[in-house]
Amino acid sequence: MFFSKYRLLSMLCVLAIALVAINATVAVLTRNSLPRRVMAHARRAKDASVIAIGNSLIAAGFDESAFDAGLGVEKERGSVNVGLGSSSPVEQLLLFRYARSHGMQPRILVYGFYDQQLTEPLKFATRDFIGNRDMLYYVEPEYGLRFYQLSWRDRAEFELMRHFPMMVDRSAIWAKVELLRRKLGQTGMPMEQVNRFGRAGDFTLLESSDTAEFVRKCEAGTQEDLVGAIRELIGQATGAGIKVVFVEMPMHPSHLQFFYDAPAWEEYCTHLRALLEAQQVTFIDASRWMAGDQMFADRLHLTEVAAAQFSERLGTFLRQPQAAAPEL
Repeated sequence: MFFSKYRLLSMLCVLAIALVAINATVAVLTRNSLPRRVMAHARRAKDASVIAIGNSLIAAGFDESAFDAGLGVEKERGSVNVGLGSSSPVEQLLLFRYARSHGMQPRILVYGFYDQQLTEPLKFATRDFIGNRDMLYYVEPEYGLRFYQLSWRDRAEFELMRHFPMMVDRSAIWAKVELLRRKLGQTGMPMEQVNRFGRAGDFTLLESSDTAEFVRKCEAGTQEDLVGAIRELIGQATGAGIKVVFVEMPMHPSHLQFFYDAPAWEEYCTHLRALLEAQQVTFIDASRWMAGDQMFADRLHLTEVAAAQFSERLGTFLRQPQAAAPEL
């Protein structure tokens, strides 16, 4: 009996040491994960007068230098891009709050979006908290929980998992494995088109499967209000005297043809404009600013050249009197 208890305790000690080592290793390996790099960029740009927020369309499409040139401001007091790929309005709200809590006092908030992003209800499960969305575990987790729905089971898992790096950043490790797997799988095969966000072909999966599905989403969206995280973002920004500008981001010609040319999209946009105007938000439809396939790296993201052109045009637009941009 003594031997059995001793052996059990020894095994438990070894297991505990192994878990501590694994968690420490994961914490070190993920200290420069993309959300943390975006947060570090926000800390370094605390003097920025313009903050750009959104998902990968803003991350890829907002060129700080080009925007500053269009707006006519010096680089030191110019813009900062804190767009985060594969993020929802909740993570974007948290990034805005993070930037503000680290001394940033911008005069303008530029928020880029596409499709029904602003009104689609946010219902998550813990399996969704992978990739960049894992920041929900470690950036104001209790506050963020106010703006999305979790089942009671997922809420319990969330509370447990957020204390362990090996669970919080589990996808960052598996992403490295997946990249290696894809590289090996490409041996002897034609090279796939890739960009800084991954395989270009993967982004077709982020679009509706067909026009009929998109129309159904538009019809549902006309019955929805702005999601809570967006209303909170607008409220906090306007309460701090920040001018809020929502930009319907440039879209690929095929996206315009199959989706935005549908009458249901115009009806949805009319509804969305009314919601934003009620919040005293400036709305800019830039969906057709960039014409031609050559302007896009894939079905959603602008090329670097197109991003510079779009950003300078946006800065120039906000510089005009009708945009009512505050003096910088």
